[in-house]
Amino acid sequence: MNKNTGLIISFLFPALAFYVLMALIPIVYSLYFAFFDWPGIHTVPLKFVGFGNFVKMFTSPRFLLSLKNVAWFVFLNVVFQTLLGYGIALLLGTYLRGFKQFKLLFFLPVVLPMTATSLLWKFIFLPNPTGVLNSLLSLFGVDAVAWLLDAQTAMNCIAAANIWQGFGYHLIIAFAAITTVSTDMIEAATIDGCNRFQRVMKIILPSIRNAIMISIILNVTGNLKNFDIVFVMTEGGPNNLTHVPSTLMYVEAFKYDHYGLGSAIAAFIFALSLLVTGVSTKLLGSKENV
Repeated sequence: MNKNTGLIISFLFPALAFYVLMALIPIVYSLYFAFFDWPGIHTVPLKFVGFGNFVKMFTSPRFLLSLKNVAWFVFLNVVFQTLLGYGIALLLGTYLRGFKQFKLLFFLPVVLPMTATSLLWKFIFLPNPTGVLNSLLSLFGVDAVAWLLDAQTAMNCIAAANIWQGFGYHLIIAFAAITTVSTDMIEAATIDGCNRFQRVMKIILPSIRNAIMISIILNVTGNLKNFDIVFVMTEGGPNNLTHVPSTLMYVEAFKYDHYGLGSAIAAFIFALSLLVTGVSTKLLGSKENV
């Protein structure tokens, strides 16, 4: 055994203990409670129902709708955060080199607390004429729109707010990836007569495909568990039509006292996140081996 092993363990132990107490033990307890019917009250005994909570979950129209909502939410964020982040990075890195300092402005929303971002966009999308967006539209004679109270627009508005908050993170990833592209290849392509667009499509984008994959993986896994922006902006409304699995889990466990069902939904989110992460990691590994 290495003489520094004890020192290494002593440094690792606090972080490991914190992880076990704050992550592993709650996960185990959540999986345990998923097999019981329990209102979350200490004095009430647990009633074992086996897979009953999971059956109730998968046959619930609200849960199935929440899956549809989160799939649409993830799709919008993957497409637009990636396109905006990498598109602006390519513009600033290849066409507008004198404007690179503006990447700090694009990154600013990322460092804002998600609750503050959610409240900001909630005020923008207020359904009455005092809402920022409705006030602007009224200048052009457009009637006020109930952005967050209409099932047709509410989920898209939430996604727009999340895209604004998160695309700067992928812009920074894109910038870092672009700096690793060989300048020799770009110079050689320039000498061969390639214009900027051809250099971007034929050299830069193929060289940063692993970074693009990483951004997509981070987008998918992060937005599958998204809770705060949906809860602050709509709380799952109107009429429970904008719930995602994480907000539905919270409502079932802490509003309706269906702690077992809420734990089953939490177990589903955990399993889905593990599955998506595993598949994405394998795909990324296979790309690197090509």
